[in-house]
Amino acid sequence: EQEISNEYQLIQNSLLRLILENERIHDAYIMRKGENEDELYFVVDSALDEEHASVGEAYSIAHAPDMLEGFYHPTVDRNFTNDKWGQTLSGYAPIKNSKGEVVGIVGIDFDANQVKAEAENRSRHILLWAILGLFLILLVSFIVANHFVGRLNNIKYVIEMLLDEKLDVLVHDTGNDEIQELGMQVNKLIKKLVLDKEQTMMSMTVGLVNALEARDKYTHGHSAQVAIIAVDIMNHLQIDVEERFTINLAAILHDVGKIGICDTILHKKGKLTEVEFAVIKEHPLIGAKILKGNSSLQQIQDIIKHHHERYDGQGYPERLVGRDIPFGARVIAVADSFQAMISDRPYRNGMNQEVAMQELERNKGQQFDPQIVDAFLEICRTKQYK
Repeated sequence: EQEISNEYQLIQNSLLRLILENERIHDAYIMRKGENEDELYFVVDSALDEEHASVGEAYSIAHAPDMLEGFYHPTVDRNFTNDKWGQTLSGYAPIKNSKGEVVGIVGIDFDANQVKAEAENRSRHILLWAILGLFLILLVSFIVANHFVGRLNNIKYVIEMLLDEKLDVLVHDTGNDEIQELGMQVNKLIKKLVLDKEQTMMSMTVGLVNALEARDKYTHGHSAQVAIIAVDIMNHLQIDVEERFTINLAAILHDVGKIGICDTILHKKGKLTEVEFAVIKEHPLIGAKILKGNSSLQQIQDIIKHHHERYDGQGYPERLVGRDIPFGARVIAVADSFQAMISDRPYRNGMNQEVAMQELERNKGQQFDPQIVDAFLEICRTKQYK
């Protein structure tokens, strides 16, 4: 019963995101201690390719004795672990509450066969590059081969660009030998650096959301609540995990553009003038601009840009109509409007849920996608939002 709760699914989605973004991770989970020192219990498990452990399922510490150290500091298994899920190599770290007390551990498993294969592959690569280096020294010493030197200079140039933090270059080599293999390895390194840079940018963007929400009482927590509603809608519509993750992240970031709106307008307690409202209407474009240039965030950028479009084409900034509006933007439009209606504003009290539901029904097919409204109204009949 706990596994169908929003809290469980939010935590499980976070762990699934960890697994999806790190292909070497086989499983991610959270455990707590039991009354007996030699037994732990699962809280959340997010295995992808096997049946996950249920809430409260016991786990004997005999399988992984190093796991207990995870309650005191980050640690890893000294040896491979064997249990009913197979052979793994695992790492653990403590989870603390607001008082600094350790209440559990988070663990990640790496498949033992993959770890062993990577270790063997790494040894082969070290040997290969050692042999290749010796071969190149002998080759350069006895043969002045402009062809090889030119190709190596190409790789050298790309590496120099990397040292200057220029990541928009790749090694282009049409050979079929060890030098081409070296170029492929350099290209893999470039792709990893680009991914790390994008992840850093995402962290900075989330920081912008936190900075925005710290500016006034109304905005604080709004994005998180919109994301919860959006996840409920997507779960009801059975949207796949990858798209749910993208739309969930877009919901969290949907108002990030308000960081570019001046406090005078953002905090105004009375009704906005036409000029002031025109300024507010710029925030979807500002939000999209903040994420511009990051290819991995293109879909999120489009959702943020269009989350104030209307189903009848009377929205902004591009007056898109119906299904031309990105699906994620249509979901967030419903979630954002509903959350705004039931929330207290500086100049009015929030509506009760029944009235807000009536407003959604009244604007179905005009402001909102009818399918999404119908799905959300079904949810509202069994769930009370705050």
